[in-house]
Amino acid sequence: MLEDRLEGRVSRRNFLKLGLSLGLAALTGITLFEEAEATKRKKTKVVKSKPEPTSYAKIPVPNLEYESLHAEVNLKGVQVAEVFSEYGRIQRTLRWKNIAEAVGHRYGVDPYILLGMIAQESMGDPTLPNLSGDGGAGLIHMQPLLTSMYGLKMITHSKKLRDFKQGHKIEAAINKTNGDLKDLIAYDDRLHPIKNIDAAARMLCDLRQQTSSWDKALERYAGRGTYNNKVKAFAKKMKDKKYLRKIEADFNSRNATMHVDGKPLTFDRYLIIFHRQNDNYGLAAYRKLAQRRVKT
Repeated sequence: MLEDRLEGRVSRRNFLKLGLSLGLAALTGITLFEEAEATKRKKTKVVKSKPEPTSYAKIPVPNLEYESLHAEVNLKGVQVAEVFSEYGRIQRTLRWKNIAEAVGHRYGVDPYILLGMIAQESMGDPTLPNLSGDGGAGLIHMQPLLTSMYGLKMITHSKKLRDFKQGHKIEAAINKTNGDLKDLIAYDDRLHPIKNIDAAARMLCDLRQQTSSWDKALERYAGRGTYNNKVKAFAKKMKDKKYLRKIEADFNSRNATMHVDGKPLTFDRYLIIFHRQNDNYGLAAYRKLAQRRVKT
């Protein structure tokens, strides 16, 4: 009997040990299973990818034709400040303000930055190409290589950064047409004020996406570190009402005896005439194009 009781105790002890072992094993198994499932979930978790940036170089050049909606006013004899002077640059540049605003609205670019680029690059004169004759042309100068990348038609086929033969062709076309912009646009899209500013803005948007900074985008556009400061300085002055009154007074004093269509020519009227004539390049149609604003 004693032996039976001892065997019973041993059996119960072994049974308890077995039960405890099984319980621990079960708990361990559950834990390992949960860990495995958690690892599996982590591996199968869908990672949201960032949207692909817009390639502004691939956006088509706007299909705009010259249409004589407003008769071109004869402005021969108008006196504007010297072309390389600050006053002269800004007086000429503001003639393109309504185009810069339309382009800026489409792409989400500050139109005054575009105007600052015009003042820096061409002094506001679309018939003034790079003085070095290397093929750069437009209100916002674009070199042949970049012009090709952004889809604009050129006077000669070229993918060179600097093309002096093309520069010579541009000068010849300007002389042949006597600088008449409506005739020049048939030679080269960069001489079309809307197509040129649109392409420059698209390039700036691409550079903004690459650099995450408008300042760095401007530096990359020109390939020099001081460019953004010069552009921003012009932009700031064109926003300054006090400074603009000086610009206006200078123009009005130069043209005190100037009359157009029997009326005195003030700076305000000079800009109104130009802005109306800008419609002839397809500005109304351009304003209807879909917005492609760069994400900042």
